[in-house]
Amino acid sequence: MLGKEYLNNKKEADAERSSKDIRQDIADGEDEIAHTVEQINDRIREKLDWRGYVREYPYWAIGGAAGIGYLASGLFIKRATPMEQAMDSIVREIRGSLNGLLNKNTGPGVIKMTLLGIATKAATIWIKNAASPDMRTGNSPDIPNYGGVDMPSH
Repeated sequence: MLGKEYLNNKKEADAERSSKDIRQDIADGEDEIAHTVEQINDRIREKLDWRGYVREYPYWAIGGAAGIGYLASGLFIKRATPMEQAMDSIVREIRGSLNGLLNKNTGPGVIKMTLLGIATKAATIWIKNAASPDMRTGNSPDIPNYGGVDMPSH
């Protein structure tokens, strides 16, 4: 019986509340929600502020920047293939041997340079053919193609 009386009293108390009290409760709830949202926004800003992490962990920040830079450089730097490296080595060697010939533009020097150029061209074509995938599988002939020039076979 006591429980029913309490319920009746509560219903009567709720009915007696004025609309002014209800509006005040709603306004208080809105203020609490606004305050909570502000706190959440502040926490999010703190977590997303990279400057705070750099101040707190400078060595990790430097390491991370270096790692990102290394990965990014790998995307943009063209690396030479083994064939390009071999060709560069040959070109450097030939240029070194031609330095003496380049200073003499007349007479036997020109003939030597021309013959050296022809030999160099033949050697580079032979190296390219020797390194081609067909040569490794055994599908190409033993005599390399010298730039469309038919060379006598032995």
